[in-house]
Amino acid sequence: MIGLLCAPLAAPAGAQPSQRATPAPSPALTGDQERLQRMKEKLKTLDPSMVIYLDSRGNIAGTGDPAGLVGRAELAGKADHPPALELSGFPKDRYDLVDWASTMLQGKIKPRDAIDPSAPEVPPFDLDVVITTKSKFQPDVLFSHKVHTLWLSCDNCHEKIFKKKAGGNPEMHMTKIAAGQYCGRCHDRVAFPLTDCLRCHVLAKDRPK
Repeated sequence: MIGLLCAPLAAPAGAQPSQRATPAPSPALTGDQERLQRMKEKLKTLDPSMVIYLDSRGNIAGTGDPAGLVGRAELAGKADHPPALELSGFPKDRYDLVDWASTMLQGKIKPRDAIDPSAPEVPPFDLDVVITTKSKFQPDVLFSHKVHTLWLSCDNCHEKIFKKKAGGNPEMHMTKIAAGQYCGRCHDRVAFPLTDCLRCHVLAKDRPK
């Protein structure tokens, strides 16, 4: 009886073989989905410890097309600036975005210290602070108070964002910065992008101490 239940049933004489329903075609992938799918395939062939070095196309840094766009910062730089900025002759960075620090240093703009025109001017605070990276290979950061206080007053950052002490935020790291904390409150939003790593990470680990 068990054998009868398991045996395939013969089709009646003259019966046509049953037709299977044709599966609906898969929806076409968008450009972003295709890129993500290709990147996932590449990841299967890579040492997981190397993933941090991938650009947005999934290529190991330094092996992709140097003439192509690899991030949203570069893509943003290719868009038209508002006419007031485009016609001003402001210097631009390597992403073709306005370099605001150079613009101030060249005297092309002169931000006011306060809304109140009678408020006394506060000179920039000339102090460099070394921020040691947790990575063994990523250069350390040299933070210039002078460049930042050309435009910002101290209370923009202290104490709500940064402790007023060198090394006062040991919990800070790039994941939090990329999420909009610490330096990420401005950078990658209104200041130059985080993808311009070597604009901040300038002190070699093996430098003379």
